[in-house]
Amino acid sequence: MRKWTLLRGWRGLGIGVAIGLSAGAPSTAMAHPHGWVDLSVEGVFDGEGDLTALRQRWRMDPFYSQVVMEDMAQVKGETTMAQRLDALGVEIRNNLETNDHLTHITLHGKPVAQGTVTDTNTEYRDERLIFSFVLPLAKPQAMAGQTLRYRIFDSTYYIEMLHEANADGSQPLPGALTLENAPQGCRTRILKADPDPDKVMEASMLDTTQQGEPNLGQFFAETGEITCPG
Repeated sequence: MRKWTLLRGWRGLGIGVAIGLSAGAPSTAMAHPHGWVDLSVEGVFDGEGDLTALRQRWRMDPFYSQVVMEDMAQVKGETTMAQRLDALGVEIRNNLETNDHLTHITLHGKPVAQGTVTDTNTEYRDERLIFSFVLPLAKPQAMAGQTLRYRIFDSTYYIEMLHEANADGSQPLPGALTLENAPQGCRTRILKADPDPDKVMEASMLDTTQQGEPNLGQFFAETGEITCPG
């Protein structure tokens, strides 16, 4: 079990709502006391060496994934499972759009505006539900001599969202944060969260019916960095 996996359902992602709309009934996953998402992110550069997007892949935990698939298998009608997964992906995208896709991006310490998500895909592979998408920046960001930072988290901390890591969670995997078409010398780094013990205690005291202070999840969020030489 991961450290700080103290989550209480899937309402923070809006995914519980999405399942209800897709399957026609509330999902029991909303009451599940432990849940997580494994993240991988790719910074996408254009031909000018500017960062244009963050391509993301979210792998839902096996228990939640199983519940989703069982719910969708019970949907009446002639739609295929692929079509149902596509519909679920649309619902997830629409729910996340109201909250900047749980992705908080900064440059020079100032927020970076986001564009409209593209290339969404929802699939079930290796007993995991996978939601992937491209999150464009509102405008390309010149990265020469700069460091862009992002954090991806559910503000209510119902769901733990961490980069893909090794079995004990101590080290991120090499593919957890990568770059596409980046200028020579650009590099990446993932900084682990170091929450105050009081915040850990606060999270551990919350049950499935309670919600902590606003933005509790930020204290448990990892920080991804993309740095390019001047």
